[in-house]
Amino acid sequence: MTEYQLKGTAAALVELFAGKIHQHGMYDSAGAGFYHSFTVRDNAEVEELLSAAEGREGAVLELCCGSGRLTLPFLQRGFEVVGLDNSPSMLEILAERLQEPEHQEYAGRLTTVEGDMTAFALDRRFDLIVLGATAVWNLTREQRAELFRCVREHLAEDGRFLLTVLDIAEFDGATAAFEYTSVFPTKDETSPVLCTFIDRVEPDGLRSTSILANRVQDGSVTDTAMYTAWTHLAPLSGLEQELSAEGLKLVAQRELVNRHQITRSSSARRRLLLEVTL
Repeated sequence: MTEYQLKGTAAALVELFAGKIHQHGMYDSAGAGFYHSFTVRDNAEVEELLSAAEGREGAVLELCCGSGRLTLPFLQRGFEVVGLDNSPSMLEILAERLQEPEHQEYAGRLTTVEGDMTAFALDRRFDLIVLGATAVWNLTREQRAELFRCVREHLAEDGRFLLTVLDIAEFDGATAAFEYTSVFPTKDETSPVLCTFIDRVEPDGLRSTSILANRVQDGSVTDTAMYTAWTHLAPLSGLEQELSAEGLKLVAQRELVNRHQITRSSSARRRLLLEVTL
């Protein structure tokens, strides 16, 4: 599934289930539907990103658009949107959502592109480029440099690049891995699911976000799967230097209000909205 190996609680759970657990990437063909059902009602960042876009009339390029958690609010607000994602499964879900009656009226303002956010060439510039869900951390430092070059080549002269980042206070100076877990029930169109959420950060900044999903029918577990995403954290001061090295300038940042975070890590984990220009 990936070159990285699970450690800590996630690895222990995989071993506990003795090979009877299905392991998937969070955004692959098996994980995309689960990820969508898990996040479809999450409105984190939406209000702040729309507020930052207020007054801009040009087209929006949304990187890592996924199944449309941010895309649809921008379309509803009247923007033309180009949505880029490297997961065909996520883009397929987005296309299906645009066929729903409540979304059909603005489906014509969306163009989707299957592509890599570190290597795209769209032959146009955008007034606004958006990268939400702290997805910049999906990339290694070298990959982030390629992303920022692409952004520079596609951002209008007076445009804005809006990205959200995760600021984990424990990461700075950490000499040992740390992790948080939480357990909660949810459900999708298939069945109720008991989820164990495991968030682990290694000293080098490699972060694994895993969800152990136990599907339940009539009080019995019928299927168990582990969905994992890997990210690469870096100090925010280093990210600003990376932006500058590629000809971009951080001009503003604000803390995002997380209305739903209830884990004990909430005081140490902040989401920030960064506003970047040429």
